[in-house]
Amino acid sequence: MRHRSRSSAARWQDGGGVVAATVLTAATGGAEEAVMHTTGPTRDPAPHAVVFGATGFVGRNVSTMMLAAGWRVTAAVRDPATAGARLDPGCRALRIDPVRDRLEDLAAALLRAWPDVVVNAAGALWGAAGADERQLIDGNVVLVERLVDAVADLPPRTTGGRVRLVHIGSGYEYGDQPPGMPLTEDVIPRPVSRYAQTKLAGTSTVAAAVNAGRLDAVVLRISTAVGPWAPPEGLLGGIARRIAEDPADVELPPLRGARDFVDVRDVGDAVLRAAEALVVPAVVNIGGGRLTAVTDVVDLLLRCAGGTARPTGQTAPGERRDAGVTATPLDLGTARRDLRWEPTRPLADAVAALWLQARAHRPALQPAGTGGAAAPHRSSAANGEPTHG
Repeated sequence: MRHRSRSSAARWQDGGGVVAATVLTAATGGAEEAVMHTTGPTRDPAPHAVVFGATGFVGRNVSTMMLAAGWRVTAAVRDPATAGARLDPGCRALRIDPVRDRLEDLAAALLRAWPDVVVNAAGALWGAAGADERQLIDGNVVLVERLVDAVADLPPRTTGGRVRLVHIGSGYEYGDQPPGMPLTEDVIPRPVSRYAQTKLAGTSTVAAAVNAGRLDAVVLRISTAVGPWAPPEGLLGGIARRIAEDPADVELPPLRGARDFVDVRDVGDAVLRAAEALVVPAVVNIGGGRLTAVTDVVDLLLRCAGGTARPTGQTAPGERRDAGVTATPLDLGTARRDLRWEPTRPLADAVAALWLQARAHRPALQPAGTGGAAAPHRSSAANGEPTHG
């Protein structure tokens, strides 16, 4: 596979004057400040990613995968003092509020960080945002618009071209499609839930900037992700949390249908491929490529945890983010062709990793949703609401 020129692997910072950068370390929760000074060009041996949503489900796993691959990872967080416990210990924390900071301050913070890639795994999930329209708009639309503007304005790197934005979209954006239609990236989306509609708005913003030549970016439209740090307000994360608290019988909502499930660590691999590819399409599907019954996945989790469960016969109130979604797997042809990516981990491994993490880390340390904001305990969600996607 051909990779883009990773300028940070041989990157020189020009301008012989003094350059200063402030970085907050995640391990101390932002209590320690390291200031780097140079008096001339400096070489950085590892590529660098700034990750938004690094305290959440997808973002934390993406950060871990990038660190393991030799990247430096800076986590963009609203409050470094409280984010430390929910970050991978290898991350550095940088205080940025992409929704509330002035756009010029957001752009300046990214310029100081000087990344090769910006990963946006932040956003508002159905469970964290509930029926709050403002949170959905802020997390899935406004945040993306501002990141697009800030990244587009970053100057080109000396040898590696423009800073690339890798944005995590959702397979739910496709919405209600005719049965049997392959879910390729050129299908016209018909999202039904407000979650899916706002996610599509974010994807459209990124794609429009790419098509206008303003931005080097790719949207990874992921299916239902499963794995460690799954949010406790989702179906699988909720069951795992409740069994970890008390292995007695767990009440379940009715479980129906089938979904395209993908290991969140495979999603992390896809982000790496997207970050390193020479050129990328505007939108790429990332999923498991096949349907699995929701009951089968829940059974896998129960067997891992040694718990038992019984249906309640009741569905969770309110709109579900998978409303109107057709039970069809994502077509992975573009991912295989342009990213040289395909899912490699068995679903059973994803479920086992989810349970091992839930058992090892009590609920107080589990991030909620993609943004990682703390959430109160909720009962297990209705099927089709397992995780980010």
